[in-house]
Amino acid sequence: MLRAAAAWGARLAAAARPAQPARLASGMPYPGGTATAFASPRTLAAAAAAAAAAAAAGVSVSSSPTALAEGQENLVMSGDCGGTNTRLILFRVKPGYKAVKGTVPEGKVVFEKKYQNAQYKSFTEVCQLFLKEAAAAGGGAPSVCCLACAGGIKDNTVSFTNVKEGWIIDGKHLSKTLAIPRVELINDFVAQGYGLLTLQPHEVIKINDATPKPGAPIACVGAGTGLGECFLTSSNGEYTCFPSEGGHAEFSPRSEITTELLHFMRKKLTEFGTPEKIVRVFSKWDTNHDGTIDIKEFTKAVSDLDLRGLRPKRISIERIVSGPGIADIYDFLRLHWAYGPLVDAEYDAKYVQAEHFNRSAIVAKCAGEGKLVCKKAIDIFNECYGSEVGVAALKWLPYGGLYISGGIAAKNPSWIKSDEFLHAYADKGRMSVLVNSVPLFLVLTEDTGERGALFYAVQMLSS
Repeated sequence: MLRAAAAWGARLAAAARPAQPARLASGMPYPGGTATAFASPRTLAAAAAAAAAAAAAGVSVSSSPTALAEGQENLVMSGDCGGTNTRLILFRVKPGYKAVKGTVPEGKVVFEKKYQNAQYKSFTEVCQLFLKEAAAAGGGAPSVCCLACAGGIKDNTVSFTNVKEGWIIDGKHLSKTLAIPRVELINDFVAQGYGLLTLQPHEVIKINDATPKPGAPIACVGAGTGLGECFLTSSNGEYTCFPSEGGHAEFSPRSEITTELLHFMRKKLTEFGTPEKIVRVFSKWDTNHDGTIDIKEFTKAVSDLDLRGLRPKRISIERIVSGPGIADIYDFLRLHWAYGPLVDAEYDAKYVQAEHFNRSAIVAKCAGEGKLVCKKAIDIFNECYGSEVGVAALKWLPYGGLYISGGIAAKNPSWIKSDEFLHAYADKGRMSVLVNSVPLFLVLTEDTGERGALFYAVQMLSS
């Protein structure tokens, strides 16, 4: 979810001035339909309480508790905090502006920078450095901060176990340490949901003919490193996004080949982990000693495992519909009795030698070049992806729009338009007509989460 500063600035410059929202934070109508500067009492009180701390920290801020209402512009800070990198933005918002659906936040990027997490002992250190560098670039103290974080958030806190220093991001601690009146953490895919509200017509592809209903629920499903899902509901014209762990629901096969895939994944995750171990463990089913396995014997063995009362690993849909899932599907096919002999030896050697995180890209590249087994892997992936998006349509009935986001879809729009995806999406029995009435969109931008964090931060000014 990275993007160039120039591209973001261009979108801001090109965006038409949005229609004014119907009401101020106080609930009173705008006089004459024109917005005036605003700030909620809670924000003003918090700003006053933090002014002294900000001065002590060396950050310039007005000592007036009404600075947010009377100042010419407000500063908000937002961030996209992943396991590897953190990108932070300081954004100047025009007074009185309120984030509304269908608009890019109106204002100007004051400063932005990406930081490599491994180079810092704590997230607080990253933020302190960012604010110092932002101040040198003409920035001041932000009024609010929204951080989109990968991982489960509890009590405005999240732990990053994959960062060497074992980061803990605590919103309350950051607020006090950085002298920012309000700091809120949101799930990274919730940020994706809010980012949908900033999308312009040229940033999506309409997949079907259904028309969105104003004010109806919106949903989003996006495959990348994992599988994210969220949904949004509207109240008085303003959308609120809710998290979901739908990607961790059980994988449900739809065909004989995907049923075999399920058994393969169960066996893999029950007894071993890496593709190299798969070859060693499955060698006893290689009766012809040609690198393939007897799928009937293999399936029987897994069934026997069930009958003995053991607990084979449950398989979530994310195990299949994700970047790593593409590699797992190919691992399954390269050992399959029917597809194993059809593997392209040259590309397979590159696959085995590649780092694990690069293997799905190799499969995708080979599929694009027409390599049969790789293409079959992508077909299976598309079928499973389309099926899960259809399940999301059934669960949330998002007549405001069902959006497919994430890097996989944005980089490979033809996959979403494929027969495998669309058939699995719509094939819902008696509910197929209903699913086809849900407007389906493909998101072309990859910075949706980053934009969503900024959108949410701007909303915080008036809440």
